[in-house]
Amino acid sequence: MKHIKSLILATLLGASFTSCNDFLNLEPLNDIVLENFWTDKSDVETALLGVYEALASSDCIKRICLWGEIRADNYVEGNQTSEDIRQLLRENLIYTNSYCNYVSFYNVINRANTILYFAPQVAEKDPNYLYDELLAHEAEAITLRCLSYFYLIRSFHDVPYVLEPSIDDEGGRAKFYVPQSSFEDILDSLITDLEHVKKYAVNKYASVDANTGRITRATICALLADMYLWRGRADDWDKCIAVCEEVNTLKRADYDKIKGKEGQLSDLRLYNNYPLISDVWDEDYLGNAFYEIFGIGNSFESLFELPYSIDVKNPTKGFYLSTWMNQTNYGELKVFPKIGDSFSGTGNDVFEQPLDNRYYHNVFDFSGDPSQYMPGKYIISDLEVYISGGDIALDYTSYRGSENSAQANWIIYRYSEVLLFEAEAYLAKARRAGDGSEDAKTFKSKAFDLIDAVNKRAIGIDNEKIEKTDPKTLETMGYKTATLEEMENLLLKERRRELMFEGKRWYDLVRFSRREGNQERLIKAIDARHDGATMSAIKIKLRNPYAMYFPIARDEMRKSEGYLKQNPAYKDDEKIEQSSH
Repeated sequence: MKHIKSLILATLLGASFTSCNDFLNLEPLNDIVLENFWTDKSDVETALLGVYEALASSDCIKRICLWGEIRADNYVEGNQTSEDIRQLLRENLIYTNSYCNYVSFYNVINRANTILYFAPQVAEKDPNYLYDELLAHEAEAITLRCLSYFYLIRSFHDVPYVLEPSIDDEGGRAKFYVPQSSFEDILDSLITDLEHVKKYAVNKYASVDANTGRITRATICALLADMYLWRGRADDWDKCIAVCEEVNTLKRADYDKIKGKEGQLSDLRLYNNYPLISDVWDEDYLGNAFYEIFGIGNSFESLFELPYSIDVKNPTKGFYLSTWMNQTNYGELKVFPKIGDSFSGTGNDVFEQPLDNRYYHNVFDFSGDPSQYMPGKYIISDLEVYISGGDIALDYTSYRGSENSAQANWIIYRYSEVLLFEAEAYLAKARRAGDGSEDAKTFKSKAFDLIDAVNKRAIGIDNEKIEKTDPKTLETMGYKTATLEEMENLLLKERRRELMFEGKRWYDLVRFSRREGNQERLIKAIDARHDGATMSAIKIKLRNPYAMYFPIARDEMRKSEGYLKQNPAYKDDEKIEQSSH
């Protein structure tokens, strides 16, 4: 996967697909390329790498980073904020904003659809292309397509849903101009597809990079768990738990195999019987888990991440840092000051425990001024936190300050999030059972163990050699016997702490709002980030549930010739002539 960009055929294929730069105005691929390309198994494999390349493109990854995060309560304006990002941070969403354009995801979808169209034909031509290999490749393409659509519906609600490639002009205009399908119908279809292909997906690749950089069965389980939580039907909680348990089984088997081969592990530990990377550095420091997961990448906990290198740089770096690391070259985004300003080890809205090492992973303080704190997760690559008697000393041993060091992989799913998915499903079951019932007590206990496992790793509770004062745990803080509402709030806090700046927070708030049937939790979460007058207007707007989603870009509305309908929370005052159909 590290060499996707160097594949000549993938580049050729990409050049062919770039003509489809507007899904609603698609143009057929070059016939000569098609005739000469799809001949044997290697062509399918090359095309698959091209789908990953498209997903990791600057246009896609920047939207993955921002769509699920920027409207929430982790970011504020940086020193070099573009107008489009400034307007999103101010909850002023207009259809001319470049981040309302979703075309890059339809490029990924069209590539996947093209593979699904041609791969069976290749299998008929190439006797070395085994049927099981075809099924695995189809599972890979379908999952990438499903992931792309999942980003689209969580961000825009209703979108065009197409399962055929644009490879010719047969079928005329009706084939290329497609009205939206509903959020619910698309989500049902995605879940059905993933449930079908999961058994055909590769369980484990030969190389570590491929095992984390390509779709595996564990990836599909994580994606399904996420989707079940969004759909939220009565039986979806058990389905979510089942796929999470599949991942737990796979990870425990990996842990046992590694432990048996290498003896007592120094960096993998069991937390409430769940295997995670210990955050312990050389007995006296914390920061190891961060280094393995975000510094090196392709870690034990990674389920799916998009790779970057010195040749293919992570395009999100500019959001946090413009050039070299200093106090004047902040990028477009900084940390919401309240996250850093109120951190004293107690009473903080996010990081409640004095030894929660994730604070130092996420909040890069080199100025002493909370209003200037930088998101650190993709800037810092190596961090040591020394703890003695409750006193904390930091050593940022390495950071990605130069352009050439913008190589942090972008993680889509990792194991700790699966544990939190499972906890959320148990809490949903507890709510259905009724808080106070015996079933609810059982479900809350299971949820607590899962949340607590993630939390224990973060505070270095497993390292007895670190001298600590009052190492607060979730249990000593009273969460083990908390009410259901308190436990749900804990889950959202733990997800925020664990997954900060990973494009998850806004989606979490929207998912809970959908489940609860109102936007009160979401509005309360973002209240502190806006001044009073602005927040009053935002509250009015967000009473409309469709306002949780983005408007469709004006250019897409125009090109659709009436097939697309604008998100009803947004009004386009410009008169656009649209043909009838």
